[in-house]
Amino acid sequence: MTSSSEVLPSARPPRRWTRFLWVLPVLALGAGLVGVVIVYAFASVPLPKQVQLPSAAEVFDRDGELIGIFAGEERRFTIDTKRLPAHVWRAVIAAEDRDFFEHQGVSVRAVIRAAWANLTGGQISQGGSTITQQYVKNAVLQDASRTVERKAREAVLALKLERAFSKRQILGFYLNTIYLGRGAYGIEAAARSYFDKHATELTLSEAAYLAGIIPAPESYQLDRRPRAAKERRARVLTQMEAQGYITRKRMSEALQAKLRLARSPAAGTQNAAYFMEWLRKDVLEPQLGASLYTSGLQIHTTLDLDMQAQAEAAVSSLLQKRSEPQAALVALTPKGSLRAMVGGRRFHNVEAARGFNFATDNRRQPGSALKPFTLLSAIEEGISPMSRFPGPSPATISDPACANPDGTPWQPENYGGASYGTITLDEATTNSVNTVYAQLIAEIGPDTVAGLLERFGFSGPSGDEVAARCSLALGGSDVDVSPLQMARAYAGFTARGAEPEVSPVLYVEDQDGNCLLEYGNQHEERCGSVRRTTGRRVVERNSADVLNQVLTHVVQGGTATAADIGRPTAGKTGTTQNNVDAWFAGSIPQLTTVVWMGYPRLENKDLVPQMRFCADAELCRPVQGIDVTGGSFPARIWAAFMTEAVAGTPVEEFATPGDLPNEVLNSPPPPSPSPAPRPSVTPSPTPTPSPSPSFTPTPSPTPRPSPTPAPSPTPVPSPSPSPAPSPSLTPAPSPSPAASPDPAASPGP
Repeated sequence: MTSSSEVLPSARPPRRWTRFLWVLPVLALGAGLVGVVIVYAFASVPLPKQVQLPSAAEVFDRDGELIGIFAGEERRFTIDTKRLPAHVWRAVIAAEDRDFFEHQGVSVRAVIRAAWANLTGGQISQGGSTITQQYVKNAVLQDASRTVERKAREAVLALKLERAFSKRQILGFYLNTIYLGRGAYGIEAAARSYFDKHATELTLSEAAYLAGIIPAPESYQLDRRPRAAKERRARVLTQMEAQGYITRKRMSEALQAKLRLARSPAAGTQNAAYFMEWLRKDVLEPQLGASLYTSGLQIHTTLDLDMQAQAEAAVSSLLQKRSEPQAALVALTPKGSLRAMVGGRRFHNVEAARGFNFATDNRRQPGSALKPFTLLSAIEEGISPMSRFPGPSPATISDPACANPDGTPWQPENYGGASYGTITLDEATTNSVNTVYAQLIAEIGPDTVAGLLERFGFSGPSGDEVAARCSLALGGSDVDVSPLQMARAYAGFTARGAEPEVSPVLYVEDQDGNCLLEYGNQHEERCGSVRRTTGRRVVERNSADVLNQVLTHVVQGGTATAADIGRPTAGKTGTTQNNVDAWFAGSIPQLTTVVWMGYPRLENKDLVPQMRFCADAELCRPVQGIDVTGGSFPARIWAAFMTEAVAGTPVEEFATPGDLPNEVLNSPPPPSPSPAPRPSVTPSPTPTPSPSPSFTPTPSPTPRPSPTPAPSPTPVPSPSPSPAPSPSLTPAPSPSPAASPDPAASPGP
């Protein structure tokens, strides 16, 4: 038993360190404040120009009209926000930060909420960022995490930003960087994407809608969730009225206004889609790489949007049914500026343009559109276009260089089996007489023609050297060429023998107006150093001048009369065997345009969706009831386009040739392959030209020895002779039956 005097043990005295527990939060807060001070002192606030924000490139035509954009996954355009209507930025302030003009960049309540969240859970679960903080987060930190560390940095940078820039500047930074859905970054990109207009044109109703979707753009898409989208618009309009930005009447009118949403960019439409895709993939991307999509470049091109629309209208006016053939058109100036490109009949379809471009990717047999290269080779060899050859059909070419693979003689035929008497090379070109050209290439040698074609940039079907075969004269299977390649070569004729470098770009500038790329022959100098591009001389000027004069006769009275637009025009038709491909390549002195027409090849079927393909050429030959030749649809499309494209421009003449080639051939008739001539068409054997329809060479001709010498000319006295003019070419009368639709096919071996 314990006595009453026994003392019970007392309780353990309290530990002294517990008395200082309250000091820890104070120290933590103090350390945090010190950290904030240090961060504030040393943190760097990047200027907006130092912030690398992906920005789409804009592409303009030669007159500064916007064609379209090149963007990656994002679309961004920078706009001077001083130009914005007041209701645009007021809608954003009412929706996102009503006290924007009062605070210093940070909401104190948001900071306290962040600190409390750190003590209780370490994560911030609530918003409350000001417009300044949102800009810092999106443009500077680019960090979507919700940690206290990130929030503290955001607050510090926001405070410094407010000291460095005015409220109006900060609001502009924000409006140019905020994400608004549809891949659009910034108010300008959003206005274009949602409403197909500039931000300066946004109505109050449209501005309220865009401001309302900022917190979650994909959740308030008007086409997917119209009710939720309109509720967001109503909320913003109500806030604007409550804050005194708009009257109740304007609010009511805006609530009743219909929102007309533009088609989403995913719909895949684009002005001049084939040109834009070729420009992106083949021209700019190899030079600029990823910066093409992120650096806000201003790309000024040589394309003419008016001519582009005229080219598309010309094609669609003649080919309207889906079952009808494809078509391509390329228009180039003599210096190589590309004015129009139609790469297929789905003019604005991006998917089709990315699949297959019939203007650039489509390498086809050129048919008789290749004949001018044989004639030009002969002119370069000194042979006059007034040289005469017989034109039977068929004709046997006995030269071993032209023999078939099995050693038998080559026996080409004329289109439709038409036979001709003895005619000049000028007349043979006008009427596209195959058998005359077969004799000509045998005379000068196929290696001569192959060499000239390679100098003009042509290659064999596999990209190899051009095979030196006599069928080159008729555009056979030894050369495959795209409409763009053909246009470049014919532009070389127009440029008097200097083949141009194709130049789709005038110049490229960055966002600050600094010139990055320029083609000196296309535009006045904008850069310190100019990369000048000049045509590469392929043949002598006079040779090209003679050729151009001959080719004008094709349009005046030959196979391409459908292309006559009342101006001096030089051109050539081309039609391949079984009418598979049809061409017309024609020029006026200011512009060269090539038109191709045909069906896609079966091997390209996957690249050309929703088009008819022809496994059997016979089933596909008639179009609108006729067999297509270069002188039919292609020549008509050419004329429809060129009539509009050059309307109002001066009428110019081709250069008059100087001295003509002085070697006039008088070739004996080739042996007939059979005793009896073909009875299908028999025009007069020796056409008699009218008094002055032909070349009159200045020098006396020096004919090669021939079993059939030319008769001695009978002098015609002239009482008052004038100085001999430069020789000119006038159309020779056609020695062929008018019924022949286009003797331009190449039924070579």
